[in-house]
Amino acid sequence: MSKRILVVTGAGISCSGGIPDFRSTDGLYSLIKKQHPHTLMKGKDLFDATVFKDQRQTQCFYTFMAELKSIISTAIPTPTHSFIRRIQENGRLIRCYTQNIDCLEDPLELSVVRLHGSMDKVKCTLCAASYEFTSDHAEQFRDGSPPICPQCEHHDNERVRLGKRQLTMGTLRPGIVLYNEVHPEGEIIGELQTKDLKRKPDLLIVMGTSLKIPALNKFIKQAAKLVHSTKYGKVIFVNKTAPSKDWYKTFDYVVLGNTDDWVDITEKKLNDEEAIKRATKRIKRASSNHEYRTNKAITIRI
Repeated sequence: MSKRILVVTGAGISCSGGIPDFRSTDGLYSLIKKQHPHTLMKGKDLFDATVFKDQRQTQCFYTFMAELKSIISTAIPTPTHSFIRRIQENGRLIRCYTQNIDCLEDPLELSVVRLHGSMDKVKCTLCAASYEFTSDHAEQFRDGSPPICPQCEHHDNERVRLGKRQLTMGTLRPGIVLYNEVHPEGEIIGELQTKDLKRKPDLLIVMGTSLKIPALNKFIKQAAKLVHSTKYGKVIFVNKTAPSKDWYKTFDYVVLGNTDDWVDITEKKLNDEEAIKRATKRIKRASSNHEYRTNKAITIRI
């Protein structure tokens, strides 16, 4: 039984909770194209920092963020979230890194490192002010015009009162981290990753991600190498779509299907004592014959 588990999650684990993923035919990017057919941009461009360089794209960004916030407000944690929470409760979770911005972990008190920020806060585009993302903010975003930052406005009013010239005021935007944007907690995340790798994880589970982010991919490969340095270490990938072929040397198992289905199958196996005994014997036999680690992933469809 693995004792030091790292988990990496993406949008795919939240789909059954009511949130579309990003890149599928019925995902969020396709929704953007349908809602804004006259805006010449790809869906992923709304999550790029360059979106603020074009007024039309900026309006599209805020309108979409209001829609996304509305979707998140009715979403619920999934069986996959609960599965990770149980790993945490059992004291076997080193850490869960998530690309998700939906905060569906919060109702379960599941501790995660958010690689792309979150939709529970809004922050100023100019100063360091941060506020809870309320329905009032969402309504203002829906019109494509972000509200003025209260802190900037307060400072500006104070300057006017003192007879000083007015300065530029920032506006509020969701507290997510866009592509080509520096993560405000990037240094802290880097330190956590270094710390976690030093603990020598013996199982890495990567779920619901299409593996499109270079920095995260590098971390996954570093972690996988350390996992494979342990006696029985394994790396498992679970997603509806297969990874590119170069990943098949990194993963031991590529499970193609819904993450909730995999969680259901896995937990049934874990509760079957006879199945656990048989699996343990197979692992020990393969290990003694130097067959336990192959150079190609086993693909499983569920």
